Amino acid sequence: MRLILVRHGETEWNREGRFQGQSPVGLSEKGIRQARETAKALVAMKPTAIYSSPLTRAMMTANEIGKAVSLEVTPLEGIKEVHLGEMEGITGREMRDRFSQFYATWRRDPSQAVFPAGESMRQLQERAWNAIIGLERAHPNGAVVAVSHNFAIRTILCRFMGLPLSRFHRLRVDLASVGVLQTNGSNRQMLAMNERCHLPEEVR
Repeated sequence: MRLILVRHGETEWNREGRFQGQSPVGLSEKGIRQARETAKALVAMKPTAIYSSPLTRAMMTANEIGKAVSLEVTPLEGIKEVHLGEMEGITGREMRDRFSQFYATWRRDPSQAVFPAGESMRQLQERAWNAIIGLERAHPNGAVVAVSHNFAIRTILCRFMGLPLSRFHRLRVDLASVGVLQTNGSNRQMLAMNERCHLPEEVR
């Protein structure tokens, strides 16, 4: 299977620097343009299936891809973003002020982080990785698009590349970026990561 991991396009909360988690936030005008440019770029990859986090911003992105390649989008719970609990909707500054102990753990070792009244990073990685294994089994051949989120994608990449989750901060996944992973179950290769050359400068 060739797995094409796509991060959703921009939202207004992205612009404001707010943690979105599982909040139902849609794409901004720029985010819609990003999704459409990403969709055009993926046509050449000839995807055979599209899956998406059920969260609004991911589904909006996936639907643009689906229209471009004439495929229906299948929601996939396992690849939705981490549940942030009490941190849903706050800014980075608010997080550092209100949850200083959590922030210290987050910077020191994200693998030990548990969001207040939300999920842990380990829980996120486990469910996201299980979803990817399910896609491997369901689509051993062909190219599969999975539209997901920043934290979810980074935990998948850590597992895929054999990096401990404590190295989570070393990875970067920008808005509307594309990563391409090749896998046959036993042999896994990273073909591209955080690719954004398909985006015109004005919507990066």
